[in-house]
Amino acid sequence: TATRREERLQDVPISISAFGQERLDAQGLHTIDDLTRLTPGVTLWRNGFSSTGNYNDETSDVNIRGVDSTAGTATTGVYIDETPIQGRHLGFGGINAFPQLFDLDRVEVLRGPQGTLFGAGAEGGALRFLAPQPSLTGSTGYVRGDLSTTRRGDPSYEGGAAVGGAIIDDVLGYRVSASYRREGGWVDRANYTRAANDIATPPVYAGTTEKAANWWQTATFRAALKWKPSDAVSVSPSIYYQRIEINDTAAYWPDLSNPDSDVYRNGNRLKNKSTDPFWLAAVRLDWDLGFAQLVSNTSYYARDQSSVSDYSQYLRATWTYFGLLPNTFPPPGAMGYAPFRDVQRNFYQEIRLASSDKASRLSWTTGLFFSHLNENVPENIIDPTLDAEVQAFTAGASSVCSVALPCPGGLIDYIPEQRFVDKQLAAFGEATFRLTDTFKATVGVRFSKIDYTGTAYETGPFIGATVVSAASASENSVTPKLVLAWQPDRDNLFYASASKGFRPGGVNVDVGALCNADLTNLGLPQGSVAGSRVVPTQFSSDSLWSYELGGKNTLLDHRLQLNSSIFYINWKNIQQNVYLPTCGEQFAANLGQAQSRGGDINLVYKASEALTLDLTAAYTDAKLTKSSCAGILIFNGTNCTGTDPVSQLPINALPVVTKGDRLVGAPWTFTAAVEYHFADWQGRKPYLRIDYLHTTAQTALLSIQNGNNAIADPSLPGLPITNNLSLHAGLRFSGFDVALYALNLTDAHPLMFKARDSYVDSVDVLYFERGVRPRQIGVTATYRY
Repeated sequence: TATRREERLQDVPISISAFGQERLDAQGLHTIDDLTRLTPGVTLWRNGFSSTGNYNDETSDVNIRGVDSTAGTATTGVYIDETPIQGRHLGFGGINAFPQLFDLDRVEVLRGPQGTLFGAGAEGGALRFLAPQPSLTGSTGYVRGDLSTTRRGDPSYEGGAAVGGAIIDDVLGYRVSASYRREGGWVDRANYTRAANDIATPPVYAGTTEKAANWWQTATFRAALKWKPSDAVSVSPSIYYQRIEINDTAAYWPDLSNPDSDVYRNGNRLKNKSTDPFWLAAVRLDWDLGFAQLVSNTSYYARDQSSVSDYSQYLRATWTYFGLLPNTFPPPGAMGYAPFRDVQRNFYQEIRLASSDKASRLSWTTGLFFSHLNENVPENIIDPTLDAEVQAFTAGASSVCSVALPCPGGLIDYIPEQRFVDKQLAAFGEATFRLTDTFKATVGVRFSKIDYTGTAYETGPFIGATVVSAASASENSVTPKLVLAWQPDRDNLFYASASKGFRPGGVNVDVGALCNADLTNLGLPQGSVAGSRVVPTQFSSDSLWSYELGGKNTLLDHRLQLNSSIFYINWKNIQQNVYLPTCGEQFAANLGQAQSRGGDINLVYKASEALTLDLTAAYTDAKLTKSSCAGILIFNGTNCTGTDPVSQLPINALPVVTKGDRLVGAPWTFTAAVEYHFADWQGRKPYLRIDYLHTTAQTALLSIQNGNNAIADPSLPGLPITNNLSLHAGLRFSGFDVALYALNLTDAHPLMFKARDSYVDSVDVLYFERGVRPRQIGVTATYRY
């Protein structure tokens, strides 16, 4: 349904990966992390400990073909049935939500911009999670159970069931499902000792505070009805509820850990907890008008994510930079924390009309879309001991709090509102004309009007002032699409496409006086108050064009399926995050342009009735093609130059990003799967499945690694080589599928992520690292009827 109408996958001229529930179960895919790991050209980046995160393990971004940004609106659309649920990156607390992979009809991963039919949120592609619809005949059911253990970690377990069928035959049907999954942890929270006031001395492990602290649990519930009062009309109300709870982070301190022995520890003073409940209610109307099918979808999405991040080390890194504390490591009894929330209240309405005559040379889809999105990300920073530590270290010469900006109970930053309201009205249409029996052309376009307002209030000694900001803007966008497809027979399709992606701009919140050194380093001009500097008030929209050639071919008497594509993407005026490491704040700016080139190929070969091979290779080379400066500065080929509008003095600075810097993503990804079905044994069908993933290292420098940029940390590594081997061996019989499995069978432990709060070696030597789950062995069972 990537074209908003049901079609055979091999007839759709788009690069798509589709996973039915049986395939998800067969490959042991339970979460978005599992899904993206085996999808070519797609990467999920758990970036909670990055410069854009808030130490929350739920923080993540989806990268499709190199298109990803941690600033502004999302680059990847995330859909539950007909409704988009992605949000904006607001401050450090904006968190993406993804549904659990349970009781799904299928998941569709659409690579490349889908702006014509799916709007501004699908600039790089879309993930669509489609649930089974209620049946009006008979009854169906699905049950899944899972139990596993992780090396040197806690057990994981899951239970879930779905049931549905007719209440009144051919008139009223239902589908109800519920599930619970607990992912056992493997990273311990530990105590440590170290020499006082000596930054060079690493911490020493001094006992475990909480074993396997980084556990997750997810509960889901869905109920849907389908009422068909006549042969032409059906009404389908549904509600989906999900609640995720994260007990602590999976990031570890390398000085306290030994990944070679699966020993992972962090010395955080506090847990990094998160709770994320949301519900989605929708009513879909289908009406067969004869000449066309009318679909109306009305939905409401409500989310109340909350978390508490341990800021003990981060706050001490900040004040150490200014010489007001001895080092990053908190002394005994010290603790700072930041409560965050991500509150969304979104309303959507879409009405579309699609032609019904499949024999006609012309097929078309047209519609209207309206959305009203309200997202607020409030946050506070609290540390009851920080002011006393600063006063003690400076012998009373300095203080965090003041008469003008007090911090009652240690409240050093208060942000009750960091809100965005987006209103969008769009009209779209797509038409496919069959020029000959084998050649067809598709033309589509979407016209959107987007109004957005950003408001914020922040006060306290952390920012050094009270900032009230509000800004509004309107943007109109046109996102066209053109596809030429040649299908000489049912088994072969070749296509060429050009499509545009778009996402709206936004506004920035001003940053505090603590950030002046970073802003000076960037060359930002003076503000209205002497000695202060300001960030750009707004950032504008960005857009890209994607060009793709592809083929879908069935060969060797339908035993070989070969899908392939190559692409070229030109992305301009990119919304990017600018992290300010001396104060730990950030702002968004339009920085440079990028090109992404590559391709993917998927081969499924049924060598015999018993043996099936599945091989995939994907290549992505995404890099910036233009150097960019902050604010009003211009890159002259060497550095950034300009004139301060207040002092009229010349400004010279380094660029924020440099031509040739890479975007995050593994250059090559290879997956291989082998499934062998043995001869039936007493009515049971034994099978063996092996899955293997290999990615190459990202050795070209990211902007954050490039020491020629104004803000960079060359000590941070790129993505490593990864190898992941999984094994499933089981029996299928009478609707049951019971299997023993091993995930990460070789117990590989690649370093997927590394970060620190300050980029100055003399200030901060406390690094955080993140790997992958160690070897996991378990048993899983499903039953369908």
